[in-house]
Amino acid sequence: MNKILSIFVAIIALTVMAPGHAEDKINRELTCLAQNIYYEAGLEVEEGRVAVGLVTINRSNSGRYPNSICGVVNQKTAISKSHTVTTDRVQYDAMGRRRVVTDRHQVTKTHTVCQFSWRCENVKRIKYDSARWANSLDVAQELLAGGYEEFRDKYRDAEYFHEVHIRPSWARQKHRITRIGGHVFYAERAPEFRELTLAQQ
Repeated sequence: MNKILSIFVAIIALTVMAPGHAEDKINRELTCLAQNIYYEAGLEVEEGRVAVGLVTINRSNSGRYPNSICGVVNQKTAISKSHTVTTDRVQYDAMGRRRVVTDRHQVTKTHTVCQFSWRCENVKRIKYDSARWANSLDVAQELLAGGYEEFRDKYRDAEYFHEVHIRPSWARQKHRITRIGGHVFYAERAPEFRELTLAQQ
């Protein structure tokens, strides 16, 4: 009897707590999205802020990145680089003859890279009373509510961007969508190729 009562109490507790947990998750996702917009594009024009927000959302829906907005924003990737180290040592044979032996071995160094650079940098704290934060939060709220239809088609495949003054090697393998303010946006592949792939499925 006690076991049945315990299960019943647990079901009631879950029913009562679930809405709060869902609300907490929504608030966390909203905060993560607004923070990413703030740091990556908070001083950009509205379309620039929206585009960064859509890249973040698109990644969370792509299956190639974490499946939550906070997971996408906080994602870190370990990058490993190997090189060969050569060392010489002296050996003597049974007759006392000297010879130099060269040893070679691989050394691997690993460092962590953030998907969004501000997550790995010592950035200034958000000024929550600033217009920059208010604008970033407004854009995040509107995006999560399904707004900005005028930009959604343009950026529906956007998953990458970089600042205009850098030239990342990965950009050559992506489809360039557009430049907005200080950023250039990319998709994984050209939209016409995507449509052809979908049509073949």
